[in-house]
Amino acid sequence: MPEAQELKNSEIFEEVWEKATSRIDELTSDAKERKFLKSMVMGGTVAAETVLNNAESARRYWGEGNAGWAAEISQLFSFLMLSQVYRWVMEKPDEARNTVPKEVSATKLIYAFGTEPEQSIDDFTRFDQQYNYDMEKKPHLVHTASFLLARICEIAGHQCIDWKKVKFPVAELTHLVKKGVMIDSEPIRSQDDISVVTNSIAAGLQAMSKFHEGN
Repeated sequence: MPEAQELKNSEIFEEVWEKATSRIDELTSDAKERKFLKSMVMGGTVAAETVLNNAESARRYWGEGNAGWAAEISQLFSFLMLSQVYRWVMEKPDEARNTVPKEVSATKLIYAFGTEPEQSIDDFTRFDQQYNYDMEKKPHLVHTASFLLARICEIAGHQCIDWKKVKFPVAELTHLVKKGVMIDSEPIRSQDDISVVTNSIAAGLQAMSKFHEGN
């Protein structure tokens, strides 16, 4: 990606971060909850920006990008941060008993990013189901990453999947082709792009943890 566009992307995602964290401050005065929500926003924005800078199919439709798209894409990755946090929490029964449902935290992230609630809830439900399925049943996150790429392209104006025909979680992507779910599979066929997305999720989790520990 040209250096000028990477710089613009940095500015766009910085704007998303500033607006989201400001809305979190409006949402709650509880310091622990602020840190919790902001850490997921940090992970989500880092992961999203990394994908937009490095995944060819996402870059193609992103073009020059804008803050609205960036907020939606950051939110997608923040949902995955939330899914992973709750996986960690469930490993500690004492903490799990005192934790609010993750759907409640998801609605607070939706408020922070200022996105359309109905679509955002659909995104959270789908990706939470797929991520947890992949973490439990697969040795990789290829399916989660493929759906993320498809949704990113859609946010940027290019539809790849008829989501209404997909029953989550999906065990095998080949089943979707047979069911006529794929509108355009080309943007999600690149193994290099899939690797970028999976590595970006890892980078986001690291950024989230670092923010939470350091604030």
